[in-house]
Amino acid sequence: MTAPEVGWSLGSNLLVNGDFSQGTTGWTFSSPCFSLDPTTVAPNGAASLELSQLATCNSLAPIAKNSLAVISGQEYTLSGELMTEDLVGPKSFDGADFDLFGYGRSPAMNGTTDWTTTTLQHLTVPSGVNSSVRLQTYGAVPTGSAWFANMSLQQEIPPGLQMFLLYPNYRGMMFSDQSQVASMDLTVTPPAGTALSSLQVVINATDASGNIVASQTVTPESAEFTGTLDMTSLPLGTYQLAGTLENGSGNVLMAQSPYAIVKLDASVRAGMKAWIDPANLAHFIDGNPHFVLGIYDTTDYSDSSAYYVPRLAAIAQAPINMIINYYITNARTPAITAYTTAMKQFGIAFLPDVAGFYTGLAVWPAGVAKEFGTENQDTLISDYAATLSSDTSVVGYYVGDEPAISRQPETFTQYGLIKANDPSGFNLAVLNRPLDLPSWRDTVDVLGVDAYPLADLTGNDLAEVADRTRAAYQAGYGSRPVWTVIQFFQLDLESAWPTQQQLHDMSWMAIVEGATGLFYWEYGLRGLYLVKDPVEHAALYQELINVTTEIKSLEPVLLSPDAPVITENSEAGTVFTKTKAGSGGTRYLFSYNYTASPVTAEFTLAQPAASIIDYDTGVSTAPDTSTSFSATYQPYQAHVLLISDSPPGPTPIPSATPSPSATATPTGSPTPAPTSTAAPTVTRTATPTATRTATATATRTATPTATRTVTATATRTATATATRTAMATATRTATPTASATPTATSTPGALSISHAELNFGNHRLGTTSSARTLKVTNHGGVAVKFTGMLVTGDFAQTNTCGASLAAHTTCAVSVTFAPTAIGKRTGNLLLQDDAANSPQVVGLSGKGKDRD
Repeated sequence: MTAPEVGWSLGSNLLVNGDFSQGTTGWTFSSPCFSLDPTTVAPNGAASLELSQLATCNSLAPIAKNSLAVISGQEYTLSGELMTEDLVGPKSFDGADFDLFGYGRSPAMNGTTDWTTTTLQHLTVPSGVNSSVRLQTYGAVPTGSAWFANMSLQQEIPPGLQMFLLYPNYRGMMFSDQSQVASMDLTVTPPAGTALSSLQVVINATDASGNIVASQTVTPESAEFTGTLDMTSLPLGTYQLAGTLENGSGNVLMAQSPYAIVKLDASVRAGMKAWIDPANLAHFIDGNPHFVLGIYDTTDYSDSSAYYVPRLAAIAQAPINMIINYYITNARTPAITAYTTAMKQFGIAFLPDVAGFYTGLAVWPAGVAKEFGTENQDTLISDYAATLSSDTSVVGYYVGDEPAISRQPETFTQYGLIKANDPSGFNLAVLNRPLDLPSWRDTVDVLGVDAYPLADLTGNDLAEVADRTRAAYQAGYGSRPVWTVIQFFQLDLESAWPTQQQLHDMSWMAIVEGATGLFYWEYGLRGLYLVKDPVEHAALYQELINVTTEIKSLEPVLLSPDAPVITENSEAGTVFTKTKAGSGGTRYLFSYNYTASPVTAEFTLAQPAASIIDYDTGVSTAPDTSTSFSATYQPYQAHVLLISDSPPGPTPIPSATPSPSATATPTGSPTPAPTSTAAPTVTRTATPTATRTATATATRTATPTATRTVTATATRTATATATRTAMATATRTATPTASATPTATSTPGALSISHAELNFGNHRLGTTSSARTLKVTNHGGVAVKFTGMLVTGDFAQTNTCGASLAAHTTCAVSVTFAPTAIGKRTGNLLLQDDAANSPQVVGLSGKGKDRD
């Protein structure tokens, strides 16, 4: 869109006595801190409401609430005036503010300030939700005073015509080898007293001289519909695509802001470093489409590319292909070039963070501004993007990190400046308020969302990831790419790091709901960097490696179009699905359980199948009938199922060893198959002592082929009779064209356990953690009989394994942690059985903390 949408208007003030002209009528107060002040008036002479004597009015949260019951399902503008005097709290952000509760808050003001007007636009209250306007303190404010005046809440009335360009879906670029028919979502809001049927929408394409070169007139049959304009006959060039709303007599009621459509020869793409195709797939690094697997990081910076290689080599153990780095934002551009030069050998691209390139922000990049000799935000972003435009590893810009809706107009302007100076790439904003998404869809190339549901040890709603991804997909009408940020950090001491299962489930939830990329937050300062124990650090990242490696192995499938694989789902609305087709009759069903309760879904296939393979475990089973099968889901669990025409048989588990720079390009109908690597060498000896030691050594060779060798040795004594020594060595070579095909060796009568260690994090004394679940798989051709399942330390277990585990099946062991002392607590889970690799040992750890 070449200019912001026009035509919005505001209704009357809905607040009861918002200007305080009737005293305090219409307002209720939680404390006596509020009173009408007849001597202090607003600049327009209106009365004010004073908030004072905060140290003596005996309220920790003084709130003035308006009696208006806000109508849900509408958009609003909230505005008001605020003045402060000596308003000081223990923290710099303490102060006074006003809000539409839950949906928009003004900046907190403190100290001594003159009357300041704040306007909050596009505040959306969802249907069925109650809200109210409140005046209050933010934080603890023991001294000083604040005054409020001219409070207003107005409904935003949409324009008569709203347009959203569905195709072309990337910066208006219409390439000669793609469809030449532009399409747009159109919404008509008839003026009061006017029938929809009496209106018409005219879509015009105009050339550089302003001549109408293509036109289409539509009489709307519904308020929202899709309009199209065939531009096949038009020569290459730039056109304005505009819409007008007319009455039956042809009088123009309003004209909406136009979109720019640029018709280009397909050969132009060869010179573009990054772009989005009509399927919302990102092309970068080598011109081919990729499923984005990104990670956030924080590092210092240097003008030497060698400085970055060790850390990038560590990150590249996972198949990461894109990085956002907060700290390097303030680096001079030579440091950016050194960083991206180092990235090339690992097949990783970069999105510089420009979310703070606005004067007045605390994070304004003073170093970059000094380099370019400007304090003007528009000049700075223009010069910065122009300088980086020739760097093929800079594939776009990170323009918003959970921005407030008030930042959208400036970001829209910034978007135009970036496109003018670095024409190809991805502008990404990550939003944490789903209701704001529609306001951002013409401001960025990629809609990002984040949901960090793991706030507690138990009771977390992982489906929040699905909800936010779906909201972004719907906001863009499925015509803009969506990249979802997945929680890879421990929120606080009351929570825990996500388990591998949770990482898996959240990732696949997002994919099912339409994400074509995933980022993980984060490797850096507030994430994995905080884990100082090298063994725990490596174990946590290994779980991310495992999850992303599985996704990478399915990249050709994920890049292919959706296909009709099932015709019925008995748990539709509870179990959500996405289906793809491969070659040779192979099909894929990606699905997840939306609820906190176990559920079994019955699926009916569109075509018969001979086997159903669980891609996560490698277990292959026959369907219930040739055209139906069932799948059981634990709470929030996601399944990756391969539907095959081959009969069931032993199938290995997906590998956890990725190629850090492997790329995949779909050709024909790809059919990845689950594969696995051999288990680490394990030796056990009897010992009368109970000790646990762990050492880890790593050597990195930074060469153009970046060979990384990691050797880890862990020795653990599980009980008085068992010592486990595990050694694993992996050598990785990463080049921009490297690829890896995992291999598998199944050992008859051998068990595997999904985790070698479980870390429960911090937990209060006298309480019991939520259960962490281990998956035990029998890969052999005969049943394995259990003779014992023991646990040591402050841990307990329950299981579904029974006396034996049949061939090619799995069972679950659930472990809980109940600390009996403060500090680090360790133990082991020991499975004794007649498998060839018995016993199997899992290390257990956690930290006990005081009840306070």
